[in-house]
Amino acid sequence: MKKIFITLLSVALLVSCYEDKGNYNYTLDSMNKIVEVTFNPAIADGKLIELQQALKEEDRDCKVIAEVTQSLKENYDNLHFYWNITGTGINDTVIETPGYLDVKLPLAQDLEYNVFLQIYDYSTTLSHYTSFKIKTRPIFKNSLFILHGKEGERQLGNIEIIEKDTIIYTNAYAKLYTGESPFSNVVALNYSTFHDYSSGTKSDEHAHYMTLFNAEGKATVYDPYGLKLVYSNNAVFRPVSSSFTYSRNIQAGTVHANNFFRTVISKEGQFYIGNHFPILYKPGYNIEIGEVSNSAHQRDYKVTAAAITPTRIVVWDEKYNRFLYLTHNERLPEIKEDVNSEFHLSNPVQNANINFEGLDKSPEGLKAVYSYIQYIDSYDSDSKPYFIFYDEEYNEYWRYELTSQAVGEGKDNKAKMTRANGDATAAFTISGERLLNFDPGEQINTLVYNSYFTTNYLFYANGGTVYRYNANNGEKTVMYNAPEGYTVSVIKFRNEDPSPYMDNLGLYMSIGMNKGEEGAVAEILLTTASDLDETFTPLLYKEDNEGNKFGNIKDLQFVPTYTYKTPEHFK
Repeated sequence: MKKIFITLLSVALLVSCYEDKGNYNYTLDSMNKIVEVTFNPAIADGKLIELQQALKEEDRDCKVIAEVTQSLKENYDNLHFYWNITGTGINDTVIETPGYLDVKLPLAQDLEYNVFLQIYDYSTTLSHYTSFKIKTRPIFKNSLFILHGKEGERQLGNIEIIEKDTIIYTNAYAKLYTGESPFSNVVALNYSTFHDYSSGTKSDEHAHYMTLFNAEGKATVYDPYGLKLVYSNNAVFRPVSSSFTYSRNIQAGTVHANNFFRTVISKEGQFYIGNHFPILYKPGYNIEIGEVSNSAHQRDYKVTAAAITPTRIVVWDEKYNRFLYLTHNERLPEIKEDVNSEFHLSNPVQNANINFEGLDKSPEGLKAVYSYIQYIDSYDSDSKPYFIFYDEEYNEYWRYELTSQAVGEGKDNKAKMTRANGDATAAFTISGERLLNFDPGEQINTLVYNSYFTTNYLFYANGGTVYRYNANNGEKTVMYNAPEGYTVSVIKFRNEDPSPYMDNLGLYMSIGMNKGEEGAVAEILLTTASDLDETFTPLLYKEDNEGNKFGNIKDLQFVPTYTYKTPEHFK
């Protein structure tokens, strides 16, 4: 009992002393606290800072800045920074710099560091810890290329968004190289990417190809990440074409499922086919190799529209008012093979023998202006081709739906698709209907379909307005109104591959528009129901970071990696 009394008396004396002095405060409010640490450049996905790969000597010196918010202190005099660096080609290093980390980038090479940061507070003897990875990214990764300017003077611009920074070039080539731009006569852009297992053991190796078609019937292929030439003129077409002036590109399927196909049509009515690899091949060029005799192969035609089903390429022959088709089960060369050698396809181009009797209006004599198939996440199913025709005499548009008569059409039934020579049975049946309230007029080239959407929605522009059009009932919905005085020249979704590896990339619509000799690019976001996403503020670009304006917009092309994730600040 005596011990307890002494203890209580001691506590009372301590309390008396605290009350007498009146200046003791044992709450945390009296201690400085590190509230938040952020970085510039910002950390993406929680653990990664991406730095632009150094392409010139003057770009090698970079800084990663730590921005520390404290509860009581205004400067960093009380803080000590320990940056612990580990990574390939570097010994474990501790750098003590106040609030920043100097990074020396290798020239035109990748870099990857692991960083562990300790911030020690002298005033409290406490530390704050954080860790992240620093990695370089190639220039123009996941960016939008803009083909703009007059023919003969065209430039290739670029819009690249890295975290919170938007980097814009009206002349992307000049960022990397000296001399005249090689893109002055380019008329259209196309992009493909695929997983390149032959390039090494890394699981994330991809090949990237951007094809640039020019006005002289030639094409070049560049790696868009750095604009490095891959294939020069006359290397794209197999066999080489002496008269191929680009008209349009059609593609369908998913690269990730290895069922991606392309068809490119010329203004002369010829067409080439291909897959994710940029080389294009003339169909049935050497049909003696195949099992079908020469008499089955159609060589005389003028193709103006094409659609690609899981088993066939279907085209409209304007010269003889008929549908033609060929199967695309023929193997095309892989990247590891010698693509520079002559390679001949054997599958013949055949007459679909479709009977137009019974239609309210036959497509004969009409102009085929667009074609597509409707699918989403199910390209291996029976995806029907649709062709849109224009009747100039009555100023009407008609849409025709083709239904295959092959039994069990699908990925596993390609052998059943080939018909014997002389079999006049129609490959498809056909139905048609007039498209009500459909009025793209002279801007028919802006017409586009997106396989992300399950309904029959088409998108097109009239003047400066972009519409969503319901082909089932003729309803139109305004999706975008350009600034006053602008006319829309091109509409292109960032991606046409509905694979989940592409995240929501295909929901972004890029819009090129012109006013006089100046151009602008807008981007909007749609919902999965194809409505306008009101939470996303439309983006508009008229000039680069140095104030140089875009010329007339000719084409747009987004270049994503094989797997894509939407940046956090876009969500």
